[in-house]
Amino acid sequence: METKPIFNDIQLRKAAFILNNQYAKLSGLTSAELKNLAVVWCYYSGKIEGNTYTYVETEALLKDDITSPKRYEDAKMLKNLYNGFVTVLEQILKNGAIDIDQRTVLTIHSMLADELVQTVDKGVLRSKAVGITGTTYTPPKEPEEIKAAFENVVSGQHQYSNPMERAVYLHCNIARLQPFIDGNKRTSRLLESIVLMNHDIIPVYSAQDEDLLNYRKGLIHFYETQDYSLYADYFLNRQIERINSLSLKSDVKFNLQTNLEQ
Repeated sequence: METKPIFNDIQLRKAAFILNNQYAKLSGLTSAELKNLAVVWCYYSGKIEGNTYTYVETEALLKDDITSPKRYEDAKMLKNLYNGFVTVLEQILKNGAIDIDQRTVLTIHSMLADELVQTVDKGVLRSKAVGITGTTYTPPKEPEEIKAAFENVVSGQHQYSNPMERAVYLHCNIARLQPFIDGNKRTSRLLESIVLMNHDIIPVYSAQDEDLLNYRKGLIHFYETQDYSLYADYFLNRQIERINSLSLKSDVKFNLQTNLEQ
């Protein structure tokens, strides 16, 4: 199979900068910072899904088990996200990289969908049609087509040796396929994060309105065109913005405004 490039030349340079930067390293975080990372990750992922918990409420729920008087489903979503993220993080830190095969994807979905879908739909490819709001794209409907596409997506990740490209590939294609009855984007975001953490990279996201809008725009653009460019820019720029905010020396910063053609 011929590899379809995901990053353009500038994006490849951004990816190389991230992969080689000390501030992007997961192993550089303290125990307290890892706990905060888990909370931030869950808040971000939940907010994309319309979760009504504020960051303070999310932190109280996940760190102190204090439940806000809001929908049970919102609390359960955040609990599932936290349990899923912490489970894979601890496994990676203790045992090394997680192999993302079909079984892993199904297991991830089962954790994230616990009590939010019927038991028969946890970690099981859907047999019903689903729709996606805000786009003209329609995911596959027939079980045989879904199964074949799922197998192709999971195996297709091995085309990409660059972990940043592989992360984007899995995220965008699992989300586009919608292999499960619900919880597809949550599953795809955790898979993306596993790829990064497998390679000692901190998964970086933002719950700012502008960033959430760019996330959605990039994903919908991919749904309709299978062009990664908008999502890849969002994904890489969030990493670089964090690195630049931590970098005291200008020579270890990456200037997003530079044309990079030198």
